[in-house]
Amino acid sequence: MELDVLLKIEKEKVHLLSYILEAEDNLLNIRKYEGGILRVIVPEKLLDDALKLINSLKSEIGFEIVEIRKNSGSAD
Repeated sequence: MELDVLLKIEKEKVHLLSYILEAEDNLLNIRKYEGGILRVIVPEKLLDDALKLINSLKSEIGFEIVEIRKNSGSAD
């Protein structure tokens, strides 16, 4: 199963965060930015590792985790 990690982040910061996060092969994928929320998809088994990486960047880049939920199966 995959999970959506929803991040509240300013549009100007999405590129930098995406660039850093996607450097970790097979850990997570950046999906969609809409309405100030960036959706990141993470395999359930890798959630703890992904959250360690995401949390290590929060204060440096400036964003917050809004929600973690089961992925609906959509890449949108």
